[in-house]
Amino acid sequence: MRHGVRLRGHAFGLRPVETADAAFIVELRTNPELSRWIGDTPSDVGAEEAWLARYFARPDDYYFIVEGLGGAPEGTVGIYDVDATRRAAEWGRWVLRPGSLAAAESAWLTYRVAFEILGLDLVYCRTVIANARTVSFQASCGLVEHTRLPGHAVIGGVPYDVVEHHLTRARWPECEATLARTAERIGRLILRDAAR
Repeated sequence: MRHGVRLRGHAFGLRPVETADAAFIVELRTNPELSRWIGDTPSDVGAEEAWLARYFARPDDYYFIVEGLGGAPEGTVGIYDVDATRRAAEWGRWVLRPGSLAAAESAWLTYRVAFEILGLDLVYCRTVIANARTVSFQASCGLVEHTRLPGHAVIGGVPYDVVEHHLTRARWPECEATLARTAERIGRLILRDAAR
């Protein structure tokens, strides 16, 4: 949906996705290094623009570009399938360009949007279990494994098992402290290197 949620951190920020981002999204999602753990994405920018047009018409779906404070795009992330009754939503579409240092800060900002701006009580994410790096990252942030979903994701025609992690509002302060410290430390390094 079209929204106006923007949030800045130490070295990165979130801004609403725009149609003009279609080429970047296609480049990111079709990168062989990244695409092995995400859903199939056509390499046609026009198809991505059509997907974005459908997204803009969908309620309760917040899609962002992760960008450096200078405005260079680093990746994407989204909060979607918002259930107003349960005050819960899934977060995903989290893809960062190779070599990006935005992981901790983009996760921190995404959770801040979920809990502080959208007022959610539960945020969950689903990750292909074989994507050990991301599964480990979620656990290191303090997320709790809720369930495993056999064959839930199909990528390139192959079914993969998925782990679902949960973060509740009650656990958010503890996780927030961990992510904020990491984001601040990485942000200081980036800003220091940029000043050289």
